[in-house]
Amino acid sequence: MNILFFGSSSFASQYLVKEFPKNCNLYFFSRRKNKLKNHFQFNLNKDQNILQKIKKIKKKIDFIFLFSSHVPLNEKKSNWDICYKTNVLGYINLLKKGDFNPKKIIHASSCSIYGNQKKNMNEDSITNPDTPYSLSKFLQENILRIYCLNKNIKFLSYRIGYVVGDKMNKKRLLVKFLNKFRRNKKIKIFNKNKNLNLIHTRDIAKIILSTYKSATGIYNLTREKKTTLSKFMKVLTKLKKYKNKDQMNNFSSKKLFASYPAIKETNFKEILNFFKNAN
Repeated sequence: MNILFFGSSSFASQYLVKEFPKNCNLYFFSRRKNKLKNHFQFNLNKDQNILQKIKKIKKKIDFIFLFSSHVPLNEKKSNWDICYKTNVLGYINLLKKGDFNPKKIIHASSCSIYGNQKKNMNEDSITNPDTPYSLSKFLQENILRIYCLNKNIKFLSYRIGYVVGDKMNKKRLLVKFLNKFRRNKKIKIFNKNKNLNLIHTRDIAKIILSTYKSATGIYNLTREKKTTLSKFMKVLTKLKKYKNKDQMNNFSSKKLFASYPAIKETNFKEILNFFKNAN
């Protein structure tokens, strides 16, 4: 089985790229240098030699994973020009120059395309992209869907929620909240009822690896129960058992987010399970 994986250095795919079965021939593409075997440095905005890189493989491609995207730290402040150039034009150029004909294309979409709606969304819910980033992901998903339809390629899109896990950027909202709480700083929340749609990077790997061969269509990758910002903050308040400064400083965000249990194993019966084995 031969697989092309675009976006192998993305935060969401950090476990996925490492856990494919050994009988898979994987070829990775990302803009950053990587120690993965069969890795090609590739940039959606700049690279003009994608055909030459694909030709080097000289094998029939079975699956293509598309995780490459520009993902802003603050979605509300995302820049349309940047989102459009990478997430829309970048994909159009990739499809044109690559001239792919695999069995299936697997796409990493985003739950953000539902917009800021109060009720829980499912795959049949009306989409309402309300930021430059979410609109670019909406367009990206539909470009791929039409491309696959015209070329008789199977299409699978995973709409991924708010990804948490190891090596989270310090500027991400939940990490900033944790760090402020650890330093006893006041935290202001302006959208307490915002549904975070949490999912851990480990769960992304586990769910995708068990479904990508047989599934087609669109699937939401997020926990079933709502986790609002206010619920998240209530969890942080339960961490007051770390009373002294040294204990709080040792409670690192890396350990915290690495401790999220897998969705399929626990079903997140209690929000506090997120932090169960943090230390």
